[in-house]
Amino acid sequence: MLSDLRNSADYPLRQWFRWQRPGLKFRNEPKSDLYDHLPQPARQFAQETAARLLDEYRLSDLYHASTAENYRENLFYLEMLEQALHTASPTLPPAIAAADIGPSSWFYVHALHAALKWWQCSAGREVALTGCEADAFRVYLDFHSRFDHARAHLRGLTGARYLPRRFEPLPATFDLITLLFPFVFLKEHLAWGLPARLFSPVQLLADAWHSLKPGGLLVIVNQGEAEHRAQRDLLQSAAIHPLAAYRHESTLFQYDLPRWVLVVVKDDEPRVFAAKSGRR
Repeated sequence: MLSDLRNSADYPLRQWFRWQRPGLKFRNEPKSDLYDHLPQPARQFAQETAARLLDEYRLSDLYHASTAENYRENLFYLEMLEQALHTASPTLPPAIAAADIGPSSWFYVHALHAALKWWQCSAGREVALTGCEADAFRVYLDFHSRFDHARAHLRGLTGARYLPRRFEPLPATFDLITLLFPFVFLKEHLAWGLPARLFSPVQLLADAWHSLKPGGLLVIVNQGEAEHRAQRDLLQSAAIHPLAAYRHESTLFQYDLPRWVLVVVKDDEPRVFAAKSGRR
């Protein structure tokens, strides 16, 4: 209750004040020793995977303008998205419309953009990528807002935009939607500074589902098995059946909680969701 009271006061203030400090740039760091901490043969495998992703997905701009940690995380996200695409094997259009719901500072946007543009398309697709963040003006320790960080991460990308607002459904609009670490438990939602009135994982799933075109792809990633199971329960309650559900194993980056992936292809069957109780 105390967390909700604090968030209910702080969150509107952030939306009203909309803190921004333009000009944020990230320093570039050497990438030659990204995986020296790994034992063989994991080190060699990680280096070979990183080299392949750099080449196939044209990541040279990110390679030359990012910290080592951010580059490694983008490689992890790209590998994870690539595996999801391989699992679903969709026929992506030459001009693709995609949405990423709740991207935080969008530190992985280069990975997402690269996957959309270059996956099984050597000529490259035209990408229209929209990220919607409900809490874009949270201020970090460097006195830059989440919005500032997202804007800096977007530098150099064409066709990507970051909207500092909650996701609003657009029926049958997107070929692909990603939900990377949506809140499925109220505790985590509050811990990230959002008021309880905005917590509605059922409505968030409904909004994403209705915004997909028939045959569109929904990729959901959760942190830890408990979140993954809760997310699967939400899908089951809406009679949505994942094409695949798996734990993503990788040598490219290690997290305290494993990443679990759900891949869903939208059919033409109508779905019934629970009543609204707010929207993230």
